[in-house]
Amino acid sequence: MATILYIINKVMINSMIMKSNRLIESMMNLGLTKKESEAYNAMVNNGVMTAEDISRNIGVQYPIVYRTLQSLKEKGWIDSTADRPKKYRAKHPQTAADVAGKQIVESVNESIEIIDRLLTPHYNENQEILTQEIWIVRGYERVVQKISDMGKKACLSVHGKITGPIDDDTFNDIFTCIPQGIPIKVKIMGPPIINVHPSLKSYISIERPVFEGKYRHFSFGPHEASEKEEFLENVHSSRFISIHLLFGKNEALWINIPYKDNKVVKDKVWANWILDPEYISIIMEDI
Repeated sequence: MATILYIINKVMINSMIMKSNRLIESMMNLGLTKKESEAYNAMVNNGVMTAEDISRNIGVQYPIVYRTLQSLKEKGWIDSTADRPKKYRAKHPQTAADVAGKQIVESVNESIEIIDRLLTPHYNENQEILTQEIWIVRGYERVVQKISDMGKKACLSVHGKITGPIDDDTFNDIFTCIPQGIPIKVKIMGPPIINVHPSLKSYISIERPVFEGKYRHFSFGPHEASEKEEFLENVHSSRFISIHLLFGKNEALWINIPYKDNKVVKDKVWANWILDPEYISIIMEDI
């Protein structure tokens, strides 16, 4: 029987401790310190108290208790008398907690307003940071996904430049992931012998620069080649090409594609995602 009573008492004590800890934690969430929470709780349980009474109750030295009570009064949790020694009374918890909660909300809203006003100018309308002007995207699939994401934003057209011979699959992967209907203009620095995907044909235009004199015979192969196979016979099977894509005047992607034995080494593909307006203006002049 004694053992059962001991267990019951222990359970009750542990339950009371847990409730007390949760209460203190909840009060601290409203801006009180641990000592302030304990002092307020003591006044609720014992009624009107002096600083000396509270000092003994919560086991804190008098000077510390006095500062704690001053802070509680400033925060609106307690009242005090003007006589000596002063007596302290806890305000109703709902009133005190409501005031504390409103103060926290006002403080949070003010902080949000300051943060928004001072830091939002560092981001563009798509919530992308402007101070980080160039980002790196690695891997073929990620680069294609990035092109798709950029194409879905509000851009009126896409301009591109390809610095060397590109295979059909890569060309079509890159440009078909841009939403249909957005005009695409591509300049290819070599023979534009590409089997364009049917879905692209209505809104993509391909241009090859006019080479004169000594530039007539392009280094990647004879530009007068009339068939894809004929051209590939003369091109370097292991090569490195770049694709510059402009999405309006605010974003650009500089894609780097390595080939080995005329196959894209997909895990080595990478791109620079550019948000620097000056950098983009230079690319625009080149395209």
